[in-house]
Amino acid sequence: MEINQISSQAASSYYAAQQQQQQMQQTQEAKTANETSAPAESTTSAPPTVTAKDNVQITSSVTLKNLDTVRGIELVHARMNQQIKSVRETNEALNKEATQVEQMSTNLNSIMKNFPPFPVSSKERQEILMSYTSLRQEILKMMVPPPPQQIYDQVKDTWKSLFADNGQLLPSAVPPLQPDSSDASVKDAAKGLDTTGQKLAGLSSSITQALFQG
Repeated sequence: MEINQISSQAASSYYAAQQQQQQMQQTQEAKTANETSAPAESTTSAPPTVTAKDNVQITSSVTLKNLDTVRGIELVHARMNQQIKSVRETNEALNKEATQVEQMSTNLNSIMKNFPPFPVSSKERQEILMSYTSLRQEILKMMVPPPPQQIYDQVKDTWKSLFADNGQLLPSAVPPLQPDSSDASVKDAAKGLDTTGQKLAGLSSSITQALFQG
């Protein structure tokens, strides 16, 4: 009877020891599993971080690009303003010469349209022709600045038919007359002035048009 009781107590102790050992083994395995899985979770779940330095670099890149764009626009406007100024100066000089040519033509027409016609020896006729000569000398001293090269290349044929290399009107563009010039000479000179006036007006229009066409 005592032997059986002792055997039963031994079996119970042995069974308890087995359970305790199994529990310790399971605990150790679980701990090991947690340790090995933790780094994997951290590498897959952690999002990439953007530092303040990265943000500054992105911001400065955008502002620099905008600055370059504005500078480019500024340069384009500066070139355009310079072209506009140059064309304005050319047109101002052309207008001055065209006005002078028109005045000279008016003087000659006053001789041709006078009725009865002026005799060659008429003092009034001679004074008109002397005034013509004076205006001719003035206009031949005027200088017209050429337009920008890009525009000049488009009108150079007309330009060269009117102006010398120094920008002064060619003498042939305003025919010379003497106080005692004949009526035929006066008439030919008037025709020559009409041609010059038309060329000056056409040249001015072509230069302005070329400016707008770029």
